[in-house]
Amino acid sequence: MPATDYLPRRLYNAFDRMGISSDPLKGIIALQDNPQFVSMFDHFWGTRSGTWPAGTNYASTAGTGTEVIGITQAINGTMTLTTGANASDSAGQGVGLNWSGDQGFYFICRLKLNTITTAKLEVGMTDAVNDDAGAVNVKATPTFTATDCAVMVFDTDDDTNLTFVSNGGTTDANSDATGFTLAADTYFVVEVVGGGPTTAAGASTTGDNVAGYVNGIYVGGGNINGANALTPWVHVTTRTTATRILTVDYWGCIGPVGPQWGVAV
Repeated sequence: MPATDYLPRRLYNAFDRMGISSDPLKGIIALQDNPQFVSMFDHFWGTRSGTWPAGTNYASTAGTGTEVIGITQAINGTMTLTTGANASDSAGQGVGLNWSGDQGFYFICRLKLNTITTAKLEVGMTDAVNDDAGAVNVKATPTFTATDCAVMVFDTDDDTNLTFVSNGGTTDANSDATGFTLAADTYFVVEVVGGGPTTAAGASTTGDNVAGYVNGIYVGGGNINGANALTPWVHVTTRTTATRILTVDYWGCIGPVGPQWGVAV
């Protein structure tokens, strides 16, 4: 059975569904130390000494202004990204360029924004850990800082919709999450699948395909360049002279390594 058959979906309630089908169990097993998968999951529990992200596997923080990012001790455990208090100040966090669409990946993140006025957020997969201004340059068009990305983006400079966008392939994604309204200080769950369906019922035929989901509901699909390396990514920008705080309850990413020998990657 191919390793991609074990990629999870709807991991946020996999334990609840384990008694119904074996698929959630496969996803949970795959997340453990398994040489067939590159996986990371962080619930941000405990305390971590030193200046973030020193002592972790995370990339250096990104942002314009004076971003403050780190573990905030709270029930369930959280990571918070706080911008500076000048208009267009931002804060971003990546992990590492360890996944690709060609090999397939599943990304999940539960997050919230403290206020939804005069703000921008991004969450998903992108091709750099150091895009200070974010992967998406202008949401309305959209245009991108990233060469390859698949992210949910919200930007009050454009509208009040959460939108799934992608860049780097034949057809860019640009689909609003209809039926979903972002609310201040309220958690929501984003999932991005690489090599996933381009329609709600469609099947993947190429690693360039990406699909985005919010709270388990399919939002849209498009293309990236599946050969390029990607990292999990969260980013927040203030559009006014006040800080904006993005709180991540948990996030994770998993993808198959591929054949164990006889290949360069």
